[in-house]
Amino acid sequence: MSAPGGPAGAARAARRPLLLAGLSIVALAWIPLAAMVAVSAIASIEWSGTLRLLITAVVYAPVAAIALTRRRAAVAIITGALAVTSAWFALAVIVGELPGTRPEIDGVVRWFAFLARQPELAALAILPWLLLRTRGRLRTSGVAFGLVAIVGECVTWVLWFGGVPPTAWIDLLPLLAALASFIAAAIALAGEWRSGTDRERQALTWLAVGAVLLILSYVRVVAPLPPMAAVVADAAFVLAQGLLPTAILAVLLGGREIASDRRLAGGIVWVQSLALAVSLYLVVNEAAVLLGMPEAVAGAFAAGALALSFSAVSRFVRRRTALLYFGPGADARQVLGRLGERLAVAGDDTGIRGIAESLLVTWQLSSVTIAPAADADPVAVGRTGAARLATELRAGGRPVGTIELTSDDETVLEHRVRPVLEDLAGLIAVAVLLASVNQEVAATRRRTLGVRREERRMLHRELHDELAPALAGIGFGMAAASRLIETGDPAAEASIAELREQVAVRTEDVRRLARTMLPAALDAGDLDGALRELAQRFSGDGLDVDVHSGGTDVLDAGVQIALYLALAEAVSRLRREAGVHRIDVHVGMDDARATARLRAVGARPTVAAWRALLDATTRRALDVGGVVAAAADAHGHVIEITVRR
Repeated sequence: MSAPGGPAGAARAARRPLLLAGLSIVALAWIPLAAMVAVSAIASIEWSGTLRLLITAVVYAPVAAIALTRRRAAVAIITGALAVTSAWFALAVIVGELPGTRPEIDGVVRWFAFLARQPELAALAILPWLLLRTRGRLRTSGVAFGLVAIVGECVTWVLWFGGVPPTAWIDLLPLLAALASFIAAAIALAGEWRSGTDRERQALTWLAVGAVLLILSYVRVVAPLPPMAAVVADAAFVLAQGLLPTAILAVLLGGREIASDRRLAGGIVWVQSLALAVSLYLVVNEAAVLLGMPEAVAGAFAAGALALSFSAVSRFVRRRTALLYFGPGADARQVLGRLGERLAVAGDDTGIRGIAESLLVTWQLSSVTIAPAADADPVAVGRTGAARLATELRAGGRPVGTIELTSDDETVLEHRVRPVLEDLAGLIAVAVLLASVNQEVAATRRRTLGVRREERRMLHRELHDELAPALAGIGFGMAAASRLIETGDPAAEASIAELREQVAVRTEDVRRLARTMLPAALDAGDLDGALRELAQRFSGDGLDVDVHSGGTDVLDAGVQIALYLALAEAVSRLRREAGVHRIDVHVGMDDARATARLRAVGARPTVAAWRALLDATTRRALDVGGVVAAAADAHGHVIEITVRR
């Protein structure tokens, strides 16, 4: 794991100012709420009229704090302003109910009402658009429309403060516009998240239910309702404020962990349970009153119903919220299932990288790095997190590589990942080994196809460009010799002798072509094995072919084929030259190029044979951009072929 002073410590230090700012928002919202409750209790003031404001301030202050630590400034400003202004507005309303304070505080209450109205409209009209992942024209247009609703609200309040109160419907227009923007944003979010992960769809479900409840609750503001319907609307609002903050946080997290602070998640569950309890109490109490029960009996009946159902409902909310924020835990069966899906698809891109990607998604990690034990580059996916967990992968008692997992949350690695990884390390090692074999098989298949394609191209060129024209020339020569024989020309005998020589040369070309066919060793990228096989085939009858070409298996298939064909061409031609008793072949490499040196020891070949040899070797080398140079030293005549790697 990372050291206290390492990346994890630096990350915590960087988040500390944001965390303090978030806690300040919570304090600014919850302190006036505590004062409101104290004042109402001391003065025996009924504060059910401020229930909406109280619930709003309680649930959105933590959302603002978390959004700030996630560097979502716009979301933090809207939710923080909504929580703080709602809390102070509720306190102002309660203080205004104290005896002798109402005339003096009426202006303050109106100002707080104005201040609280703006973030409420912003939360309806703008906040949902900010939750969209894509920052396109749709999001920009939605935010702009939300700003229009806020400007309209400001205009109506200017008219109010100016002594010209607008009509009821004009006063409702900004709210209706904000609700329309809210509905449009909810539809856009549904379209964006419906194809997401299970946790994303879960968050979308919570957001949809909360949005429906919130819209139903605003019916009370738009039109007068019977007492029971009004209570149901209030209960819907309270319940919506228990669901919406949870969904907003899940969207902000983007399907990842809520970080290591499970106490925060527990607090959110408590707030949701409180909202559910208040909603249930309101509905049951009002229903009992409407059925004719005295208010005291109705209150007791509602409290009893709440006591009987609260524990079960709270457990349900806690379980669903934990799944939303922390995921199902990704047990061994799920990990193996995803690995099996990856290994079932052949190909390079679905090998070790596929295993790393499946682990990244299954465990919701920051990054996964798998380093095979063979001479292969490590495969890394994701962005490196602050906390680190590494282990060796062993299969059959031998190491096959290492795996390194990182996350921004140390507890995720320790409590969720490490136990499963310890149980499945052997199976993951087998999966990595199998993926490596699959990649090698795929690479061999590609190389074999490339070699065979190059062989077909070589045969086509030899037959079409050299052998076919030569045979056609022999055919024309035979026709000419036939005419000479018919006319009794003495030159017929010389012409037939020349044709016989040409046929012998082309027969040797066919033998040479057969000898230079690509060996099976090149299918596996073994140039050294192919050249040794060539040396074994040509050695004998006074000729010794010596090959030194170790380590050439790292060369590309095209370079290997070009070098083999050039050297095979040279060895085949030199074998026919009298006096050449040894051919030395050496292939070496550096970072930029591969160099093949062929030395013919013995009598110097004829000028025509040497020139033909250089032309044929150059033609082979040019296929891969190589260069051929000829020289002579004390031991014999040298051809040097240089090819870029």
